Amino acid sequence: MPINNDILGIYKAVFIRTSGGGTGYSYIVESASRSITIDAQPKTMMIGSPKTRIMDIGGASESISIQAPILIGGGSRWDGRRLASDKINEILDPTTASLPVLKSAEFTISESGGSVSLSLEGDGDVGIGTSSFWVVQSNQPHPSLDPTGAGTGYSVAGPTRVARFYDFRAQIGNRIYFIQEASINVSVETSKAYFINPYNFTTLTGYGSPTVAQGGGGGTALPSGLSGNGISIRYGTPFPHIGINAITVTGKGKGAVVVGSTYADENIAGITTQVAGKTVLASSSSTSFALEVAGYDDSNTFGWQNLIPSGIGLSKAIINATNFQVNTGILTVDFDFMCYVA
Repeated sequence: MPINNDILGIYKAVFIRTSGGGTGYSYIVESASRSITIDAQPKTMMIGSPKTRIMDIGGASESISIQAPILIGGGSRWDGRRLASDKINEILDPTTASLPVLKSAEFTISESGGSVSLSLEGDGDVGIGTSSFWVVQSNQPHPSLDPTGAGTGYSVAGPTRVARFYDFRAQIGNRIYFIQEASINVSVETSKAYFINPYNFTTLTGYGSPTVAQGGGGGTALPSGLSGNGISIRYGTPFPHIGINAITVTGKGKGAVVVGSTYADENIAGITTQVAGKTVLASSSSTSFALEVAGYDDSNTFGWQNLIPSGIGLSKAIINATNFQVNTGILTVDFDFMCYVA
């Protein structure tokens, strides 16, 4: 047995960096993982020995995967839906984008409840104060889980529970079914770019002396109207610049059709009634595509809240595939849809 019996367990809090002044916030997650790789391989040269003493080292790559619940009550302020919303809102405005950048967020709703799977991309920097993801040892509950609501920012949020099927409502296009399950995937196309360090080396906070030395040091400040502080490049570091190129929103669902209803006809329930390229528009009284959960918004008002931010919305979309199934059980229609990012 070990000499020292150290305590192991879930005494950990996961922090994700956000745009709020470079601050990291602790979110309630089920699991999280980070993978960092550096493109590296040994190089064999004519050096009088088979010993490999030269390495070819390229750029760094960081990917973060998070599985988080959708919660009702006090913890909803820092659940998976909120983390996804924060990261989606960041990429919609270049002045607020920060690492890690959202690669994808999949919202899944079924009889068992709702959850969010997120994939984030960083530059691989794990330095103190510059990392985009870190874990802190803690033996205190998350502040939002105070049953009195004192640590949530919501004065009446109260205790927390996992969101179940009865906490959601869904409308998929102008076809109104009994929705059994639905999911939405927000996907972000990103690209990496590496640049040769510009001429002038200057002393920047946290960059050390302005010298070309082993381990880096020295930095170059380029003017930036967005960040205000300038874009910095360091000698000797493999971190890329990450660009955001496109945002797409797709989804799918499964609906049950009541026998004898209008939608029991395959020609109506299927895709054949949809004009190619025609957008399903939201009317003034309803939203054609909607996935919502009950809860408190930032103004402390209780009501139906969108699962994804209104900045990209679901109000304009087309159903691009359906699968009408007839058997001895429930009459169902599986369907896929794509959204115009409004």
